[in-house]
Amino acid sequence: MNLELSVERAVVEAAGRVDVADPGGKPDDRGGERAARHRAVAELQAALTVEAAVRAAAADAVEGRAEAAVWLGASLADLAAVTGRTRQAARKRWPGLGDVSRRRRFLGYHVDDVLWAARLVLDAADDLEGVDATTRAALADAVAEAERAFRGEPADAATDTAADTAVDVAPAVARWQAFDRLVDRHLRDLLAGVPDEPADPTAGFAAHGARGVLRYYDHAVHEGVETGD
Repeated sequence: MNLELSVERAVVEAAGRVDVADPGGKPDDRGGERAARHRAVAELQAALTVEAAVRAAAADAVEGRAEAAVWLGASLADLAAVTGRTRQAARKRWPGLGDVSRRRRFLGYHVDDVLWAARLVLDAADDLEGVDATTRAALADAVAEAERAFRGEPADAATDTAADTAVDVAPAVARWQAFDRLVDRHLRDLLAGVPDEPADPTAGFAAHGARGVLRYYDHAVHEGVETGD
Protein backbone atom coordinates (compact mmCIF):
# COMPACT_ATOMS: atom_id res chain seq x y z
CA MET A 1 0.00 0.00 0.00
CA ASN A 2 1.17 3.52 -0.79
CA LEU A 3 2.54 5.00 2.44
CA GLU A 4 1.54 8.59 1.65
CA LEU A 5 -2.00 7.52 0.86
CA SER A 6 -2.17 5.43 4.04
CA VAL A 7 -1.03 8.37 6.16
CA GLU A 8 -3.54 10.68 4.49
CA ARG A 9 -6.36 8.26 5.21
CA ALA A 10 -5.24 7.91 8.82
CA VAL A 11 -5.25 11.69 9.24
CA VAL A 12 -8.75 12.05 7.77
CA GLU A 13 -10.10 9.26 9.98
CA ALA A 14 -8.40 10.63 13.10
CA ALA A 15 -9.70 14.13 12.42
CA GLY A 16 -13.23 12.89 12.97
CA ARG A 17 -12.29 11.79 16.49
CA VAL A 18 -10.32 14.81 17.76
CA ASP A 19 -11.86 17.63 19.76
CA VAL A 20 -10.36 21.04 19.00
CA ALA A 21 -11.74 24.45 19.73
CA ASP A 22 -13.36 26.41 16.92
CA PRO A 23 -11.05 29.36 16.19
CA GLY A 24 -14.15 31.43 15.63
CA GLY A 25 -15.20 33.73 12.85
CA LYS A 26 -12.81 36.09 11.04
CA PRO A 27 -13.72 39.46 9.55
CA ASP A 28 -12.77 38.37 6.05
CA ASP A 29 -14.48 34.97 6.11
CA ARG A 30 -16.24 33.84 2.95
CA GLY A 31 -19.13 31.43 2.78
CA GLY A 32 -18.50 28.20 4.74
CA GLU A 33 -14.94 29.21 5.58
CA ARG A 34 -15.36 29.10 9.36
CA ALA A 35 -16.47 25.46 9.30
CA ALA A 36 -13.72 24.55 6.85
CA ARG A 37 -11.14 26.27 9.06
CA HIS A 38 -12.37 24.37 12.10
CA ARG A 39 -12.02 21.13 10.11
CA ALA A 40 -8.52 22.15 8.98
CA VAL A 41 -7.24 22.71 12.52
CA ALA A 42 -8.83 19.40 13.55
CA GLU A 43 -6.93 17.70 10.72
CA LEU A 44 -3.75 19.45 11.85
CA GLN A 45 -4.19 18.01 15.34
CA ALA A 46 -4.89 14.60 13.83
CA ALA A 47 -1.86 14.86 11.54
CA LEU A 48 0.40 15.62 14.52
CA THR A 49 -0.94 12.54 16.30
CA VAL A 50 -0.46 10.38 13.21
CA GLU A 51 3.02 11.79 12.70
CA ALA A 52 4.04 10.72 16.20
CA ALA A 53 2.55 7.26 15.68
CA VAL A 54 4.27 6.82 12.31
CA ARG A 55 7.61 7.91 13.74
CA ALA A 56 7.25 5.48 16.63
CA ALA A 57 6.22 2.63 14.33
CA ALA A 58 9.08 3.33 11.93
CA ALA A 59 11.58 3.49 14.79
CA ASP A 60 10.31 0.15 16.11
CA ALA A 61 10.61 -1.36 12.63
CA VAL A 62 14.16 -0.06 12.23
CA GLU A 63 15.22 -1.31 15.65
CA GLY A 64 13.65 -4.70 14.99
CA ARG A 65 15.54 -5.05 11.70
CA ALA A 66 18.78 -3.96 13.32
CA GLU A 67 18.36 -6.56 16.06
CA ALA A 68 17.48 -9.25 13.51
CA ALA A 69 20.63 -8.43 11.54
CA VAL A 70 22.77 -8.77 14.66
CA TRP A 71 21.14 -12.08 15.61
CA LEU A 72 22.17 -13.21 12.12
CA GLY A 73 25.80 -12.26 12.68
CA ALA A 74 25.97 -8.66 11.49
CA SER A 75 28.46 -6.49 13.38
CA LEU A 76 27.94 -2.90 14.45
CA ALA A 77 30.31 -2.00 11.63
CA ASP A 78 27.94 -3.73 9.20
CA LEU A 79 25.05 -1.67 10.56
CA ALA A 80 27.12 1.51 10.30
CA ALA A 81 27.74 0.78 6.62
CA VAL A 82 23.97 0.82 6.07
CA THR A 83 23.07 3.77 8.31
CA GLY A 84 26.00 5.92 7.24
CA ARG A 85 26.85 6.55 10.88
CA THR A 86 29.56 5.29 13.20
CA ARG A 87 29.52 2.14 15.31
CA GLN A 88 29.37 4.38 18.36
CA ALA A 89 26.20 5.98 17.00
CA ALA A 90 24.68 2.53 16.53
CA ARG A 91 25.53 1.61 20.13
CA LYS A 92 23.93 4.82 21.36
CA ARG A 93 20.79 4.42 19.28
CA TRP A 94 20.34 0.72 20.02
CA PRO A 95 22.03 0.03 23.39
CA GLY A 96 20.58 -3.48 23.60
CA LEU A 97 22.40 -4.67 20.50
CA GLY A 98 25.65 -5.18 22.39
CA ASP A 99 24.02 -7.91 24.46
CA VAL A 100 22.54 -9.52 21.35
CA SER A 101 25.91 -9.36 19.59
CA ARG A 102 27.72 -11.08 22.48
CA ARG A 103 25.08 -13.82 22.67
CA ARG A 104 25.13 -14.49 18.94
CA ARG A 105 28.91 -14.43 18.78
CA PHE A 106 29.29 -16.94 21.60
CA LEU A 107 26.56 -19.21 20.27
CA GLY A 108 27.84 -19.07 16.71
CA TYR A 109 31.25 -20.33 17.74
CA HIS A 110 29.99 -22.95 20.21
CA VAL A 111 27.03 -24.77 18.67
CA ASP A 112 28.76 -28.15 18.95
CA ASP A 113 30.08 -27.44 22.47
CA VAL A 114 26.65 -26.48 23.76
CA LEU A 115 24.92 -29.49 22.20
CA TRP A 116 27.63 -31.82 23.52
CA ALA A 117 27.22 -30.53 27.07
CA ALA A 118 23.42 -30.61 26.91
CA ARG A 119 23.33 -34.17 25.54
CA LEU A 120 25.85 -35.29 28.14
CA VAL A 121 23.85 -33.96 31.06
CA LEU A 122 20.60 -35.33 29.63
CA ASP A 123 22.14 -38.79 29.28
CA ALA A 124 23.27 -38.62 32.90
CA ALA A 125 20.06 -37.12 34.26
CA ASP A 126 18.82 -40.40 35.78
CA ASP A 127 21.93 -40.49 37.98
CA LEU A 128 21.92 -36.81 38.94
CA GLU A 129 20.29 -35.73 42.16
CA GLY A 130 17.91 -32.78 42.01
CA VAL A 131 16.90 -32.99 38.35
CA ASP A 132 13.34 -31.83 37.81
CA ALA A 133 11.35 -33.82 35.25
CA THR A 134 9.80 -30.71 33.70
CA THR A 135 13.10 -28.90 33.20
CA ARG A 136 14.63 -32.11 31.86
CA ALA A 137 11.87 -32.42 29.25
CA ALA A 138 12.21 -28.74 28.31
CA LEU A 139 15.96 -29.13 27.77
CA ALA A 140 15.45 -32.31 25.73
CA ASP A 141 12.92 -30.52 23.51
CA ALA A 142 15.28 -27.57 23.07
CA VAL A 143 18.15 -29.88 22.11
CA ALA A 144 15.99 -31.73 19.57
CA GLU A 145 14.88 -28.39 18.09
CA ALA A 146 18.48 -27.16 17.85
CA GLU A 147 19.63 -30.39 16.20
CA ARG A 148 16.93 -29.95 13.55
CA ALA A 149 17.73 -26.26 13.10
CA PHE A 150 21.48 -26.73 12.70
CA ARG A 151 21.51 -30.06 10.87
CA GLY A 152 24.18 -30.08 8.16
CA GLU A 153 25.85 -26.86 9.33
CA PRO A 154 28.02 -24.86 9.30
CA ALA A 155 27.39 -23.97 5.69
CA ASP A 156 30.19 -23.91 3.15
CA ALA A 157 31.24 -20.26 2.94
CA ALA A 158 32.03 -20.76 -0.74
CA THR A 159 28.40 -21.56 -1.59
CA ASP A 160 26.48 -19.69 1.16
CA THR A 161 26.17 -16.19 -0.28
CA ALA A 162 24.03 -13.08 0.15
CA ALA A 163 22.28 -14.01 -3.11
CA ASP A 164 20.71 -17.05 -1.42
CA THR A 165 17.27 -15.59 -0.67
CA ALA A 166 15.38 -18.81 0.06
CA VAL A 167 15.81 -18.42 3.83
CA ASP A 168 13.35 -16.04 5.53
CA VAL A 169 14.69 -13.66 8.15
CA ALA A 170 12.21 -14.47 10.94
CA PRO A 171 12.87 -18.24 11.23
CA ALA A 172 16.60 -17.68 10.79
CA VAL A 173 16.54 -15.29 13.76
CA ALA A 174 14.22 -17.54 15.77
CA ARG A 175 16.60 -20.49 15.71
CA TRP A 176 19.37 -18.44 17.34
CA GLN A 177 16.97 -17.05 19.93
CA ALA A 178 15.77 -20.56 20.72
CA PHE A 179 19.37 -21.77 20.97
CA ASP A 180 20.11 -18.94 23.38
CA ARG A 181 17.18 -20.05 25.55
CA LEU A 182 18.57 -23.58 25.48
CA VAL A 183 21.70 -22.33 27.26
CA ASP A 184 20.50 -19.42 29.35
CA ARG A 185 17.22 -20.93 30.49
CA HIS A 186 16.82 -24.66 29.97
CA LEU A 187 20.35 -25.86 30.72
CA ARG A 188 20.62 -23.43 33.62
CA ASP A 189 17.26 -24.51 35.04
CA LEU A 190 18.15 -28.20 34.89
CA LEU A 191 21.44 -27.68 36.71
CA ALA A 192 19.92 -25.40 39.36
CA GLY A 193 18.91 -28.30 41.62
CA VAL A 194 21.95 -30.51 41.00
CA PRO A 195 24.50 -30.51 43.83
CA ASP A 196 28.02 -29.22 43.18
CA GLU A 197 29.41 -32.74 43.66
CA PRO A 198 26.97 -35.40 42.48
CA ALA A 199 27.34 -38.83 44.07
CA ASP A 200 27.80 -40.62 40.76
CA PRO A 201 31.25 -39.76 39.28
CA THR A 202 30.16 -40.19 35.65
CA ALA A 203 27.07 -38.06 36.16
CA GLY A 204 29.23 -35.58 38.03
CA PHE A 205 31.52 -35.28 35.01
CA ALA A 206 28.49 -34.43 32.86
CA ALA A 207 27.29 -31.79 35.32
CA HIS A 208 30.75 -30.24 35.59
CA GLY A 209 31.04 -30.12 31.79
CA ALA A 210 27.66 -28.43 31.41
CA ARG A 211 28.45 -25.95 34.15
CA GLY A 212 31.72 -25.17 32.42
CA VAL A 213 29.81 -24.21 29.28
CA LEU A 214 27.50 -22.03 31.34
CA ARG A 215 30.42 -20.27 33.01
CA TYR A 216 31.99 -19.58 29.64
CA TYR A 217 28.65 -18.29 28.35
CA ASP A 218 28.22 -15.99 31.35
CA HIS A 219 31.78 -14.75 31.00
CA ALA A 220 31.30 -13.97 27.32
CA VAL A 221 27.76 -12.60 27.45
CA HIS A 222 27.10 -11.09 30.85
CA GLU A 223 30.61 -9.85 31.53
CA GLY A 224 30.94 -8.45 28.03
CA VAL A 225 33.97 -10.44 26.88
CA GLU A 226 34.13 -11.01 23.14
CA THR A 227 34.86 -14.52 21.88
CA GLY A 228 36.04 -15.75 18.51
CA ASP A 229 37.75 -13.80 15.74
